[in-house]
Amino acid sequence: MKIDETIRKDGLRIVSCYLPRKRSVFVELVSLVGFAYDPPDKSGLFHVLEHMMLQGTKKRTAKELTLFAEKNFFKYNAGVSHTHTSFHANIIDRNLSLACDYLCDIYFNSILPTTSLKKERKIILLEATREQDSDNIIAERAMDKCLYEESPLLRIGVGTASGIDKISRSDLLKQKNEWFVPSNTIAIAMGNINHTKFVREISKRIPINMKKVALKEWPDEAIKLPLKKEVVIKRPNRENSILLLKCKIPRDIGLQEQLLLVISKNLINYSLMREIREKKGLTYVIQSQYATLLELGGEFYVYAETHPSKSAQVEKLIRKALARPLSDKNKIKNLLKKMLEHLEVSAVEENGYCYYSDLLMENILEGKPVQEVENKEKKMLKIISQLTLGDVEVVRKKYIRPERFARVLIEPEDNKETIKQN
Repeated sequence: MKIDETIRKDGLRIVSCYLPRKRSVFVELVSLVGFAYDPPDKSGLFHVLEHMMLQGTKKRTAKELTLFAEKNFFKYNAGVSHTHTSFHANIIDRNLSLACDYLCDIYFNSILPTTSLKKERKIILLEATREQDSDNIIAERAMDKCLYEESPLLRIGVGTASGIDKISRSDLLKQKNEWFVPSNTIAIAMGNINHTKFVREISKRIPINMKKVALKEWPDEAIKLPLKKEVVIKRPNRENSILLLKCKIPRDIGLQEQLLLVISKNLINYSLMREIREKKGLTYVIQSQYATLLELGGEFYVYAETHPSKSAQVEKLIRKALARPLSDKNKIKNLLKKMLEHLEVSAVEENGYCYYSDLLMENILEGKPVQEVENKEKKMLKIISQLTLGDVEVVRKKYIRPERFARVLIEPEDNKETIKQN
């Protein structure tokens, strides 16, 4: 792997990551803005904007954009998260210029036609309605309210019906002109890529623009205990219960502690599967997970689906597993071997682009040099090869503590929906 970066005088960052043994290239344009920046009364604005930017440009209609992508790209898509919006395409290496032309056209030349806004509102409202019917999403949102006071994680990215209804074309144009500028943009290419050629292809399509933006910063709320310890949500016409236990993890922990949390998660997951599902047959779905949320922090959680009559028993067993010292030396030995093997093959797997894109974005959002990603795998390999069960146990005791967990339980109710909070 070889990473190069060019930063133009207007702040545009052009990053390439050469990956050997590839014939394809992943190209992405990223704006460092997302639904954390939605106006309070217009929830869903940046989600609507992401949809609308695909509805036509100064040189292509929406239909022409679709036909162009279907003809030339392996895959293409767009997405919006809490803090960034991206448009990307996978192509064969000889079609690099086509991908750059297509993505830059959408990113800088979209016209946001009024005629498409009504249709996109309907589509997004259907997406929002689907989320309202999803018990696991409802559990996640309730959990966020337990854990966070002002974090962007409290925002509903898809938007709300009242917020989406208030969004006008002028609102979208204002935000697009404000945030989709070179100083707030990263152009990324990964695969069989020549950096000089990529810089040339991007630069000739993005004029110099010296406008600057002021990005927001949010406090790390990981040191605070949950605002609420328990939420019970009653849902009609249900026959199973969902149990979610979660705690916050600080965002500024080092690479070694991150890896140790991954190991802890895997060991706890193994214990949960063996004790609760395989031996007792109390759940079909049960898993523990450690998730990093880039500059917003991290979370450790356990999710389970069980029969309503067994939820208390399942919760008791989960809490017991979380508090139990990790002592299976053979299991950790096998787990470390798997982690080492995973790192060795990740670059050549189909999802390698996602893997390296995440690493690059993590460094960018944390203000670290992107070139550090070149040696990050070697650093991770070295750390993993030297870890011990004692190291894992220290981190488990430090972060996975009972008092730091909140609980959300969704269970059936025969009559109308109510929410009970303790």
